[in-house]
Amino acid sequence: MTRRSQWLTLSVLLGIWAGVTLWVIAAAPDPPRVPLAYVTGKADRAKASRPQAGAGMKVNLDLLTAARRRAEEAFVTPKNIFAPLTTERTAPTRAKPPAPAPPPVPIMAAPVVPPPPSPEELAAQAARQELAQFRYLGYLSRDGREEAFLSKGKELYIVRSEETIEERVRVKTVTPTGVTLQEIRSQVVRTVPLNEAK
Repeated sequence: MTRRSQWLTLSVLLGIWAGVTLWVIAAAPDPPRVPLAYVTGKADRAKASRPQAGAGMKVNLDLLTAARRRAEEAFVTPKNIFAPLTTERTAPTRAKPPAPAPPPVPIMAAPVVPPPPSPEELAAQAARQELAQFRYLGYLSRDGREEAFLSKGKELYIVRSEETIEERVRVKTVTPTGVTLQEIRSQVVRTVPLNEAK
């Protein structure tokens, strides 16, 4: 399209739009004329002397007072949630009766204290605690020899039967389901089962 044809198309469209606008305004009906309901000035005595519809109705004041009374009873004073908490508490209005005195406690003989454990028992208990720290992580059979993967804390040990760990613990047997450990000094034996991760 040339520039001249573009201007021609624009002017035709604007002319059509102006014509439609004028036609809508001219064809619109005139708004209806209604007399005013309220006129400033003197009151119309004819309307005031006429009885109004529903003038025989009465208001039941008892119902209004009962409703107001219910609203006042249900009203709860609003709380200020931002107010600081009070630390003082009011004393109860009614005093509680004093609690009865507890019955006297019968005098019993002192319980018999067991004797302290012997040094051998203490050593055996320490050995059991040390052996309980070992975890059996895995099993490997290589060249006809069984190897076990044990851990104690962050340490990892790969051991065979009859080997010594930390110069204190001997590995007695290695099986796919468990490892038998023996503490050398106290001769305490413990079997550690395979720890299966889920």
